[in-house]
Amino acid sequence: MQSTYVTIGVFLLLSAAAVADNIDSSDQSTVDLVKLQGSCPADFSVKEGANSGFISDDHAREFHVFFPETLETPRPLLVALTGTVATELQFVSDQVSQFESLTDDGWIVVSPIRRCTTEGRTCKGIGPNGSNDGRFWEPWFDGPIVQGNDGGPDIRFIDAMVNCIASKYPVDKNRIYSGGSSAGATMTSRNMMFNSELFAGGIGASGNFQYLGQIPIQPLDPIAMDDSIIVLAWGGAEDRYGSSDYSVETKLASQYYARQANVVTVSCSGTHGHPWPKAFGPWAVKTVLSHPKGTSVEDFVLTSPPQGFSCVLGAYTDH
Repeated sequence: MQSTYVTIGVFLLLSAAAVADNIDSSDQSTVDLVKLQGSCPADFSVKEGANSGFISDDHAREFHVFFPETLETPRPLLVALTGTVATELQFVSDQVSQFESLTDDGWIVVSPIRRCTTEGRTCKGIGPNGSNDGRFWEPWFDGPIVQGNDGGPDIRFIDAMVNCIASKYPVDKNRIYSGGSSAGATMTSRNMMFNSELFAGGIGASGNFQYLGQIPIQPLDPIAMDDSIIVLAWGGAEDRYGSSDYSVETKLASQYYARQANVVTVSCSGTHGHPWPKAFGPWAVKTVLSHPKGTSVEDFVLTSPPQGFSCVLGAYTDH
């Protein structure tokens, strides 16, 4: 159900100092850089590059970390989530998202590895060729196998991964973000719904919204969220993939977040279809960075989006 070749484009992310400057210059409440105090599983030591053997929910998980040249002060961190078919390292590479280059601007970038990759299964399979565990698709544990208020194993893995990185390297606890498109946007939504205590914000383009696995998808009673921001993007009439109609998916997501008193919801529309629109990334990142944890919802100011996009505060009303 997710895009097999989504190109996320380039997020023009800022250094930690630039993040603070950005907040100061936009009438937002300033938030100090504060290091997240984390820990790792027993006998595990996090390092730059590939990390394996990270035990979470009794499974050996993997992740890849890209560090900036200097780590003298707490760094903003981005959890980059691939879609269905593209590998995790293809997604963060300079050839696709150019996330590897974000370290030049002072960011820590993390690429969690899906279990389907680690365990040698196809990440786009269904049934015996894929997960064979009740989910509609393989990439992330975000489908009907996860019920109620249980965020699922990938939520716990990502939380533990970020906290492990923070045990050794300076991660700014107020500026931890999740972002992706299609399947990556679906998992970003799960991070925000079930772990907004950790995540200050998320950017999701054309993600599914079926955390209870309902067919047809129905409006949901919100799980109470911590203060945060979510920027959603819908690609217009051509924003479809398989049987998913993202006019429905994105609208339900926006309605869900807009019902949260502590969440800034920004709902954007374009005409780019399902793939990630390159022009949208820099503005969306600046938008979430203007609202780190500790910033009042009432103080948020929505700036003009890039040409070709329209954005509103709150839920979509026109699709």
